[in-house]
Amino acid sequence: MRASQAVLVDTGVRLWELVFPRTQILLARTRVPYVSLDGLIAFSKQDRDGKVDAYLAAYLPDELIFLFFLAGDIVNAAMLTPLGRFPVPIAQALQHIEAEAERSEIAFHQASREQLAAMFAACAQTALEPPLETDSAAAVFKGITDRGWSGTLELISNGRVNYVQVKDGRFTAGFFSDQRPDEQPGPYLARLFTSVPPEPLPKVVAAVYPGLAQMPLQAPPAMVAMLRNVVWNLSDLAEREQPGEGAKRAERTRQRLMVQYRILGNFGGMRGVEGSDPLAEPATLSEAIGVWTKELCTELEIVNPGCAPRLLKEATRENRFALGAIGFFERLPWRIQW
Repeated sequence: MRASQAVLVDTGVRLWELVFPRTQILLARTRVPYVSLDGLIAFSKQDRDGKVDAYLAAYLPDELIFLFFLAGDIVNAAMLTPLGRFPVPIAQALQHIEAEAERSEIAFHQASREQLAAMFAACAQTALEPPLETDSAAAVFKGITDRGWSGTLELISNGRVNYVQVKDGRFTAGFFSDQRPDEQPGPYLARLFTSVPPEPLPKVVAAVYPGLAQMPLQAPPAMVAMLRNVVWNLSDLAEREQPGEGAKRAERTRQRLMVQYRILGNFGGMRGVEGSDPLAEPATLSEAIGVWTKELCTELEIVNPGCAPRLLKEATRENRFALGAIGFFERLPWRIQW
């Protein structure tokens, strides 16, 4: 299989050659057809030994995809491409991996939560300006110290990706790709800028990001699918309650609330025709669908007082326990008797 020639934006480094820090190799880099991705994900969720903090790196022909795991659950995803880096919906990340399975490789590595947050920050945030001088480790850290920067420093040297946490221009922690067991951070960072003749000096790319205290949580595909069904169910029931008008009310309510909750644009429409999943935290998504539900049911109550609890009960019966777990019913003024 021929390696991809795609280059990470603004670095000159091939995506295929990037190596990231880890505390333990759970699955060495392997061609995707040799691995059951569904099995790996299921093991991570269900088995005690699989419930680790980790990342899955998928090396695709034209992009590199990260799936981030906390305690065995996929909590977020990001994509690195020749055009940029950015978060992506988990479902979309999985679809890309499955679509390019024959020409791709994956690695699954355990890592600390602090490192995972640093990796995500480098994908989701814009690098601070101005850029750093990268002639030596001393030059990099002089630039950070002089400016008193705080955040996450990403250093890429010959494809080795490293993350350094800094506060007010001072080193606080580091996550390194190939640090030797007895090697201190200072000598290791200096080594990133050197080579053994006749090898040329490595090209080092450095960028500082604001950083994140912890990994943001993305609403998982199962939650998105469940709330999408709630929207479809309530829209259908509204139409049955008010023929010729109920479905229009549901759509008008959604359109009106999209000014405040843009993620509602990923819901509604004809049943079975799914749009893209939203990039939203679980609480934000639950809030948006809860507000839409409250607004629609309030309008329906004006015409037919007392219909809201009945419609809500019918629309949510199959997923009432999961909806209760995310606080969906607590956002509504009606109490449903099951």
